[in-house]
Amino acid sequence: MPPANNLPARLTARLAPDALTIFLFHGVINGYNSAVRNYTGKHINADLFARSMKQLAATGHPISMNAVVEHIDLQEEFPPRAFAVTFDDGFENNLSVAAPILADLQIPVMIYLTTQFIETNRMSWIDRIEAAVDQAEAQSITAWSGASFEISDTASRIRFLKAVRTRVKNDPAADADAFATEVCTSLRVQEHMSSNSPLDLKMTWAQVREANESALITFGGHSHTHPILSFLAPDGLVAEIETSLSLLDTYAGIGPTHYSYPEGLSHCYSDAVIRELRRHGVRCCPTAIDGTNHATSDLFHLRRVMVDAATA
Repeated sequence: MPPANNLPARLTARLAPDALTIFLFHGVINGYNSAVRNYTGKHINADLFARSMKQLAATGHPISMNAVVEHIDLQEEFPPRAFAVTFDDGFENNLSVAAPILADLQIPVMIYLTTQFIETNRMSWIDRIEAAVDQAEAQSITAWSGASFEISDTASRIRFLKAVRTRVKNDPAADADAFATEVCTSLRVQEHMSSNSPLDLKMTWAQVREANESALITFGGHSHTHPILSFLAPDGLVAEIETSLSLLDTYAGIGPTHYSYPEGLSHCYSDAVIRELRRHGVRCCPTAIDGTNHATSDLFHLRRVMVDAATA
């Protein structure tokens, strides 16, 4: 049996009788697959997602992120086996594929939006690199610091992409967008900034406004351009937060209560980032650090369970 078929049981096993589990998703797709483009499994097959949500709903207690804030504000214990469903970035499939599945089960969902992605249907830097690596002819390239990589079969392309992720996500001096352009140039592949592929298409503001009327869907911020916030200079940090919150308010009437850190690991946010978010009215900003939460947890250090190929 393929490992992915174990996903419903694996997610259910993360529920706890005395804690809150927040699941972090990115996308849900119908019948599209690419071994290179979706090698991390961040876009999950719709049938697998539906089976996972059905089992979670039958086993646990779904709650909204608004309810999470209320419980922690009041220091009130969560219901047994409580869980919340969240999505990062703003992929269109969150609304067209995932939301109907969640609505049928009456599971609330939080979607954290990267506003530049919504503004221009922009692909993230890593998605642009993945698309280029997927299309590139077999070759050897010399990348950063003279490192040499073979780009030929699926395995070698994935090895290169893993190295790229490690390089950019851990280097405060790295300019992710410039890096993406450099990689595309090295591979002799045209860099595409947007795409209507199910793996790339983002929501529009009109879709966000309509979905924001649903009692089951809540939106929050996820920066404007998706940088690692702790890597930014003070002026850049303020600009990212202010721009994203201003656009959310202007185009969809979404307030500043909810936010999530891009990348979300321990080195991706800081006390300075939290102070700036608080100053702009943000009340809750979960991480991408694995774990569960309690009524005494800090709303700016909430842990989430990443759901992707590693989970499956």
